[in-house]
Amino acid sequence: MKVAQTDDRSARAVAREGGQRRYQTGKHLEAFLLLLLQQRPDHGGALLSRLEALLPEQWTIDSGRVYRLLRELEAEGALTSEWVAEASGAPIRVYYMTPLGRMRLADWKEDIALRRDSMNRFLALWEELFGA
Repeated sequence: MKVAQTDDRSARAVAREGGQRRYQTGKHLEAFLLLLLQQRPDHGGALLSRLEALLPEQWTIDSGRVYRLLRELEAEGALTSEWVAEASGAPIRVYYMTPLGRMRLADWKEDIALRRDSMNRFLALWEELFGA
């Protein structure tokens, strides 16, 4: 019998810290960033803080991925940005939603709703098999 090898993406997606299972935001990070930027324009550091406040503590957020994704979204036309000088400190790059970004956010809503329905079916069957 052949032993199944661990998928590299799965191995990277789950890390153990003090025995607690950790998850990365990977696939849905774009959806969360677009949703937060729909609320209000913001810069990368503030978006990281807002993500940490919004997501369960078991989720880890790759800050480098956040900044890469913001630049990708801007290059694709889903976001625009401008440098803003604050009263003190270095200028910050503030990101804004575009109409394309709002369309992508709507697509994410549909995708996540479908996934939620699938997860609810899984949980219903789990409860049927094992109880609440």
